[in-house]
Amino acid sequence: MLVFFVVLALYVSPALNFLDAWQDSRAEATQLAALKEEHEQLQERAAALAEPDAAERGVRRLGMVDPAERSVVIQPSGQ
Repeated sequence: MLVFFVVLALYVSPALNFLDAWQDSRAEATQLAALKEEHEQLQERAAALAEPDAAERGVRRLGMVDPAERSVVIQPSGQ
């Protein structure tokens, strides 16, 4: 009976280590999926920024105009 408990005790630690490793792998898989999604989004953004007119679109979004252009501000009427 003592041998049985010794053998049983020898199997408990590896079994617990296996469960811990399995849980860690699940967490790592979840993190990997999130990182892959972020990577895909960053690749799309990099591709958009690599386009020839990306800089111009960016500055126009900020309200800037080319020096050769005239800036016009349209205000709504106060009705």
